[in-house]
Amino acid sequence: MNSAAMRFDIPATSASRVRRLVEATNTRAAVHGLTAYSLDISAPFLADYEDPFDGRIVGQRPTVTVTIFGEIPRHSGWTVVARLDHDEEGETILSLFPGLPDELAQEASGQRVIKNVCHGCKVARHRSATYLARHDSGEYRQLGTTCVEPYTGLPIKGLEAVWRGFGRLKESDWDGDSEGGFPADLRVVVAEALRVAAAVVLQDGRFYSRSEEWKNVTPTADSVSAYFFDRRAPMEWRAAIDAEFDAPSIAAAVREWAVQGYGSTSDYRHKVGQLAKAETVDPRHLSTLVSAIAGWHRDQEKAATERAARNSKPQGIKGERLTVTATVTTVIELEERHYGYHAQRRRLIKFQDQEGHVYVWFSSAATVPDKGDEVELTGTVKDHSTYGEVAQTVLTRCRATQRQLTAA
Repeated sequence: MNSAAMRFDIPATSASRVRRLVEATNTRAAVHGLTAYSLDISAPFLADYEDPFDGRIVGQRPTVTVTIFGEIPRHSGWTVVARLDHDEEGETILSLFPGLPDELAQEASGQRVIKNVCHGCKVARHRSATYLARHDSGEYRQLGTTCVEPYTGLPIKGLEAVWRGFGRLKESDWDGDSEGGFPADLRVVVAEALRVAAAVVLQDGRFYSRSEEWKNVTPTADSVSAYFFDRRAPMEWRAAIDAEFDAPSIAAAVREWAVQGYGSTSDYRHKVGQLAKAETVDPRHLSTLVSAIAGWHRDQEKAATERAARNSKPQGIKGERLTVTATVTTVIELEERHYGYHAQRRRLIKFQDQEGHVYVWFSSAATVPDKGDEVELTGTVKDHSTYGEVAQTVLTRCRATQRQLTAA
């Protein structure tokens, strides 16, 4: 019953503050002849952070477990187990001595106390605080501040120093500097960030980068950030994100793709791979991690196009006018042609129809369709060629009209 122990978790960034508080408390306690307390701080680990406003688990924080242990001050069988603060309205607030064992704490909390009573001097007068002392025999006494030391032999100023010092540990705000109401050291779980990003893309139909903000669309990274950190975001929207059935499997595939890029000569692939390898990500790097969704989709589309292109066959005969429905797969800028002072812009455009047949157009037109556009392509067969192992139909004098989707 003579040992005290306190154990609690705090952000890893606050460990040095706890050390200073314990050292200061030990210094003050030593002046009054009380033994020092020992401190143990665990290695950092990641713990879930729950938003105090709505209870959501937003991310994780580097956390440590603090254990403070020592001896409960005791003299001639007496121990001071609680302080009783009496307010003007007649209420009494009981504060247990720091680190009191559970059994003793429960026993002390069940004691009947009376405002202004002191069993030491037996003088009835107004007191803002009294103390509950316990003898090894199980006897309890309620004592005024000036009677604690004469009755128990324990230094009241030393006890108060311990109470104040360790009270600060319980009352401290451990969040420190925060951004937008969230702790500065809060990190997002990588798997969750990618799952939310995949769900956003499934809902929006494609990935939107920040360079497209002028198009009056919300960048995907901003939507992901809002899911975690915007307390004004509608709960219905979050629920819809969470209900996207395919998002977890897509996120797992994207993460695997991203990790494969770690060590790549491409700075971007290496950075995304480095972020994806970790368990959590700093919110500052959330947009870079989330962009892996777009990279994965591009690789998937490229692979599908290449698979389909293996079935490509020459179409039509030279001089024949063809009209096909196809998707733009490639737009490459070529070297300009110069006629005197006039420069003619030239581009190589590749199309692919649903059967996988590939068409090539060397265009000098002022405007051409963008990559990914589905068009109705009309052109004259100029030649048949092979690029790598893919058969291509070369067209000239083309007209490409973007197809308009009609409502079902």
